[in-house]
Amino acid sequence: MPDFKRFVVVAGAAAAALGVLGIAAMMPVPVQAASAGQAAAPSGINLWRPGDPGQPIRISGWVRSTSGKPIAGATVFIRQADGNGAYTPDYQGSLETDKDGGYRFSTVLPGQYYGVKHIHIGAVHDGYEYLETEIVFKGDPNLDPESDSKRAIHLEEATVKGKTVLFGRFDMTLRPLGSD
Repeated sequence: MPDFKRFVVVAGAAAAALGVLGIAAMMPVPVQAASAGQAAAPSGINLWRPGDPGQPIRISGWVRSTSGKPIAGATVFIRQADGNGAYTPDYQGSLETDKDGGYRFSTVLPGQYYGVKHIHIGAVHDGYEYLETEIVFKGDPNLDPESDSKRAIHLEEATVKGKTVLFGRFDMTLRPLGSD
């Protein structure tokens, strides 16, 4: 299996050369934090680093089956632009859901990158179909009021250690393989 960091950098550089967004980076790969060689905690990662541009945000959620059962050990993939709107290896990673199917990650509100501000997110687990989708945010002036605004998440503001942080929730549902 390819090295996640190397694969994403190559895919990103190739996509940039062609002027397109490379999503191939979200293929199932070994679970690891993609920046600075950090090992991911079982249910969360931190992509944001002190001094990075952009508004810090924390996203949490659950991965469940269509019957509502929590899916422990699902791999969640994250890829996004940094606070300036550029895709870099620092703002991508993967983690495993905890025993209750929960996950969380800290990052920055993505900068503007063609259309709405968004975070690519996916989830996979043995016995379930791979899910790939995007998190978009209420209040983004580029949201399509007919489609995007219905799936956009609300971010709530709080002060943490003297800094403003936005919090949001995004749940994912995986369908069992072979289901209609």
